[in-house]
Amino acid sequence: MQETGKNLIDQIRESYPTLSKGHQKLADYIINNPKEGAFLSINDLSRETGISAATITRFVRVMGCSGYQEFQREVYDARLQQTPFSKLKSELQRVDSSDGDGEDPILLALRSDAQMIENLYTQQNRVALDRSTMLLRKARRIYILGNGSSYAVAYLLGFMLRRMYGNVQLLEASTGALSSTLCDVSAEDCLIAVAYSRYTKLTCDTVSYCRKKGCAVIALTDSLTSQVALESTEMLIAPRDEYFSPVCAMAMCSCLIAALGQYDAPQMLARMEQQDQLSLEFGVYL
Repeated sequence: MQETGKNLIDQIRESYPTLSKGHQKLADYIINNPKEGAFLSINDLSRETGISAATITRFVRVMGCSGYQEFQREVYDARLQQTPFSKLKSELQRVDSSDGDGEDPILLALRSDAQMIENLYTQQNRVALDRSTMLLRKARRIYILGNGSSYAVAYLLGFMLRRMYGNVQLLEASTGALSSTLCDVSAEDCLIAVAYSRYTKLTCDTVSYCRKKGCAVIALTDSLTSQVALESTEMLIAPRDEYFSPVCAMAMCSCLIAALGQYDAPQMLARMEQQDQLSLEFGVYL
């Protein structure tokens, strides 16, 4: 049985850096295909991944499961927990069936957000932020995409970046709108893809297309092994909690803006002041 309090997918992600290459390949498949991982037999999984049944068995034991059947059950349960707002739904169910006792859910949510932000500053993220700023500064055009619950974060990042640069475009998350915009994507551009589990096909397909065109991709995502991260040029990892809180992702947006603010400050300030003046002239604010 895996570690108490963590579902199997989360445990695989945390263990990923310490796994062998064969186990990492298997982990990538399980994380990105939890439905298949929950229902494929060990022989079918072996054929799908090219990993031997013996290696799969060793991986199952490394993950703390007594056998493959238990592993399948844990993957199935983890898949259910990956549904957006699953923790919030379970909390609502608990409150509905309880007499009001227990710790304040508001305090629990705030503690979770605070803990995530404290863990956001890592060496990997620091290096990735520096590299990402270089990609954005030299990009002909900066595209930003977020679908589903990730759209709010993408919108916020687009709003902040447009204050600093004039070449920023927030992509509409629909196949029709994307097809006309992506015709102009080139190797001189940069895409920022915001993608949180469960990842949408539209976002993953857009990332794949941009990479084929030679366009740099910065992934703002929750895992090193997310499909978007695996295809990206740079990864900014801002994990989410069981409440599906966007706080950590939004904090990473602020970090990216702060990193960019170290460069070209006079030009950025001039653009921001011009926008403020236009806002006053047009009576945007009361």
